[in-house]
Order: sequence, then structure tokens, then C-alpha cells
Amino acid sequence: MLYHGHKRVLPFKAAAVCLPLYGVIQRHNGETRYADKKELAKGFSFGTDVRVILTGTASDPPLERWRSLGAQRRERIRDLRHLGVALVTIPNYSLFVDQPRWDDLHSLKRIAIVHEEFLREGMPAALHLNARTDRDWERWTEYITARPEVTHIAFEFATGAGWALRTQWHLGKLSRLAEKVGRPLHLVVRGGIKFLPALTRDFSDVTLLESSLFMKTKSRQRATLSAPGRVTWRSSPTKKRTR
Repeated sequence: MLYHGHKRVLPFKAAAVCLPLYGVIQRHNGETRYADKKELAKGFSFGTDVRVILTGTASDPPLERWRSLGAQRRERIRDLRHLGVALVTIPNYSLFVDQPRWDDLHSLKRIAIVHEEFLREGMPAALHLNARTDRDWERWTEYITARPEVTHIAFEFATGAGWALRTQWHLGKLSRLAEKVGRPLHLVVRGGIKFLPALTRDFSDVTLLESSLFMKTKSRQRATLSAPGRVTWRSSPTKKRTR
């Protein structure tokens, strides 16, 4: 994950990077902030040959702004295609335990509608799975099984699903979904790096969107291996420039 390109002297080099969808588009009208892939790469300071993934995971205000674009969303999706974006994980409309149940069902429906809009405009997209009950997971399983155009799904362990008492429940549901759908699925997961061994057994491909490395680097911390497979972060301040 790259949140911005500030203070980077040299362009970041990697096979692919993930950018926040709402950092690439204007807040008020959804128009792209960049004219083409070259400008996008310059804005976030990475090489022009790097593949770009956009993540729609965000807090509720940006999600609702995307929804408020109405019929303009199709045009905005075409603009993202013009930027050379390889894949988008669609907005993760929230489910709440303290809201009427129909509010959850409305969010599930919006997730499905927005995903279909991206696919209709020729943009590869991962269907974001939010679920709060057993029946939510059953609905998603039925939905994906009936739609072979769903090849990528997305899930986030960084917030609610990262709660210890719920994590194993979600892992079990993801495993069951992969088994029941009966065809290869590519999982794009944000957070939950320690669950990769289990997830890679259940899904044909897994892509991890790693967000903490950027924030650690921004806070001037450096990773070191303190033991096999164990990483320790240590302070590594930037040296002051001397004239």
C-alpha cells in the first residue's frame, strides 16, 4: 500500500502497488486527479511500469460519496480504466450490529451492484465480502456460485474481522465458501498476514494488501529479523541534511 508519494526521492520499484481509490479520485465529483498512468505514477512516486491495484476499503464518508455519484459512476470507472488500473477492490459498505437488519441487507445489495458496475465497464474488480451472520455468508456463497464472472473476492481483517473472537469464524466461512463455489477464486486480503497459510490452502491465488509497512516507514522505523520468521521494528530516524 502506498498512501502518497511525498518525501520520496526515488520512484518506488515493485511488481505492483496498491493505492487508495479515494486518493486517486476527487472527493466532490469522483473525477480522477491524474490524466494518465504517467501522471499517476509521478503523483505517488513509483515507476511507470508498476502494476496498479486500487482498494475501495475506507471509512463510511468516502464510500457514501462514491454512491452519491449515481449514473456518473460508470464514467468514473472508465476514467480509472484509462489510468491503466489492473484491479479494484470495490467499496466495502459497512454492516453494523446496532442498526436495523434491513440496513445490513441494503449494504450487501450495494456491494453487489457496485461490483457489477465495475465489471460492466470492463474493469477487473474484486467483490468485497462483508458479513455479520451465517445467512450473510450463505447469501454470498449462493451469489458467487451462480455468477461465473466473479473471479476475485476481497476481504479485510484489519478492523472488525480482526477481533480475536470473530476471526476464526470468518476464516471458517471463507474456507466453506471456497469449497462450495467449486471453481478457482482469487482472494485479495487486507490485513491478516498470519492467516495466509490457511487462506492459501483454500483459494487458488491470494494477494495480500500490506498497509502497515508504509506507516512504519513514515514513522521512521526499520524492520529487522530478531529470529527466524520474527520481525522487530526499530527506530531509524532520517539523518539531518548538512549544508
